[in-house]
Amino acid sequence: MWGRKKKQNSVLVFCLFLATAANAQSCFPLYSLIKENPGRKIKYEKELDYSFSFSSYLFLNWHHDKNANQLILLQNLKYKFSLPGDSLVRFSGSFIHNLGLQSFIDSLTKIQTDDNTLNTRFDIRIHKNLNLSINSILTSRFMNGYDYSVDDSGRIVKILNSSFCTPLLWTFSGGFSIKWQGFGSLNLGVSTAKLTYIRDKSIFGKQKVTKYYGVPEGKDHVFEYGLSLQFLADKEFFKRIRWNCDLLVFKNYTAPVDITLKNNFGIRINRFLKASIQTRIFYEKTVSRSIQLENLVTFGFYVHL
Repeated sequence: MWGRKKKQNSVLVFCLFLATAANAQSCFPLYSLIKENPGRKIKYEKELDYSFSFSSYLFLNWHHDKNANQLILLQNLKYKFSLPGDSLVRFSGSFIHNLGLQSFIDSLTKIQTDDNTLNTRFDIRIHKNLNLSINSILTSRFMNGYDYSVDDSGRIVKILNSSFCTPLLWTFSGGFSIKWQGFGSLNLGVSTAKLTYIRDKSIFGKQKVTKYYGVPEGKDHVFEYGLSLQFLADKEFFKRIRWNCDLLVFKNYTAPVDITLKNNFGIRINRFLKASIQTRIFYEKTVSRSIQLENLVTFGFYVHL
């Protein structure tokens, strides 16, 4: 029992360490040295995008759907940071947060989207655009997610399907990467580990399953080893359209491939207004044998810093 608690604490401490990388400006003493010595090559770069959108459907005497009246709030935050160092060494990362709230005015309110990803990466250039890379990808949700159904008495029943760090997915890889300036990069993890951690073990009983995201009932985590391939794109067109793509493929040595794709097209209308189309494709055999697809179309307030 003591050994299991020690493993849990180690995992949580490591995740907190990764999270602090997103606030590198204040956490790294190196940044203070950079400010005091502006003549040095090392500099800290950052970029922040934030958008917030609101939409509503309000009907009067509507006979087709009793829950037609609804409010939808969507927010997106993307923070990128990097310590270029010199032409040979680079430390970079990003934190992406998507949160959607959908409220059916006459009945229920639910979290429509809760997607949070922290990427950290260390590159050493070995030849032109070819690098040795150590890459970390940490994903989880912040809030509880529920499945909603109607029981025999006609009441709406909600069943927990996920919560904070339930699951938490962490992929850590070492290998090679190719970077195209102004476009993106391709990373091949020749040695990759994937950790799936379950904080709330009551999820097994609430979902009535013996295995959740590949973790067997009675355990709180599972390690997998294999190969990974990640494609990242961040390209701007005509100064108003921006394309972001994140494709992650993980192959366990003894299990089918897992695929996650996040694709986003953002259209900047003016300085403070932006429309976007986001598509997420997710496939993991332990969750579902079918490919899961989610599309989000948003229009709202936008800030770039």
